[in-house]
Amino acid sequence: MTDIVFSPTFKHVAWVDNRDRVAASGQNGFNVRFDAIQRDLENLSKVVGQIDTGLKAVGQRPVVKRLLSLLPAFTPMRNRTPWSLDSSGVALRESATETNLGGFLPVAPPDGVQLLTLRAIGTNAGNGSLNVNLFRSSLTVAGAPEQIAQVQCSGGPFGDPQPVQPDKSRVDMARFHYFVQAVLEGATPGGSVFITSVQLSYNVD
Repeated sequence: MTDIVFSPTFKHVAWVDNRDRVAASGQNGFNVRFDAIQRDLENLSKVVGQIDTGLKAVGQRPVVKRLLSLLPAFTPMRNRTPWSLDSSGVALRESATETNLGGFLPVAPPDGVQLLTLRAIGTNAGNGSLNVNLFRSSLTVAGAPEQIAQVQCSGGPFGDPQPVQPDKSRVDMARFHYFVQAVLEGATPGGSVFITSVQLSYNVD
């Protein structure tokens, strides 16, 4: 930020009794003096505006974008084959004959941040339907969890971030817990299916 400077231009020249005559025009007239005072006040107003802008900027917190990268260590779901985790931390179907997999991954983003996107990275080379969804579930009200983002992972490699619903993007850990669900359905034998990472992007403001 540049220095804020105010340099007044008006310099008062004292009148002398019984010598100077009061006049509107001329170098020492009222018009010249008041014009100089007006210009100084206008410049002072601009300087005050710069100071106000600077003080407000100091008081504001900048918005910072963060990325939370999660190991896909999914907890098994009832009535579904669990995902296997290999030695590299990749979730996969252990056998090419497994057709329906499912699992949950708890997520704990910082309280109060604004969620932006959900991203799942991996490959679905088979013809099954693979969805990775982000949910929030009420801590006090019984009912189905709310889906707030979805990644449809089909047709080979995937990894494009998908937006979180704006009206449900503000994290409130006092009211909700959050989790990711990865479900593979209707897969036929053969074809590689794996998830290397799950990522959440969010703003800290």
